[in-house]
Amino acid sequence: MGDVEGQLRWRWKRENESRPELFSYFEFVIPHNEEKVLIGTPGWELKFGTGLTRGFRWGTLTVRAAIDYDQASTSHFDLGEYAFEYLKRVSPSWRFYAGIEGNTDEVSLITEAQWHVTRNIFVKLNNGLGLTSKATDWTPEVGVVFTFGAGPIN
Repeated sequence: MGDVEGQLRWRWKRENESRPELFSYFEFVIPHNEEKVLIGTPGWELKFGTGLTRGFRWGTLTVRAAIDYDQASTSHFDLGEYAFEYLKRVSPSWRFYAGIEGNTDEVSLITEAQWHVTRNIFVKLNNGLGLTSKATDWTPEVGVVFTFGAGPIN
């Protein structure tokens, strides 16, 4: 089993004709398999970030950045993940994502297909390709996402 994580999001300002949406998020990874160095998470990992998103006819663009806290790290706090993302809804059930995501000297190209089974559940088929020497070469992922509250806006 990989990471067990959760995320809370808050929308500060809704997008309108003159400005993008402004949001913040808090993400956490729960420690597990601490003795298994390669697949385990030895301590709490926390992330607080903010971003802007803007929709266009041809898709939605998002830019975001975060500050990280890693309990297992010697420095604990660090400049966190940053990303430039594109999302395109091609049908009521399918969305496609592409993004450049980085964290210090690790930068990756992420592509993803999302199958929205219901308004609040979707399956992610994700593929990461390392763009810098310190990034992992290839990281395929499959995940199920549960959303609570309003769910995705259709």
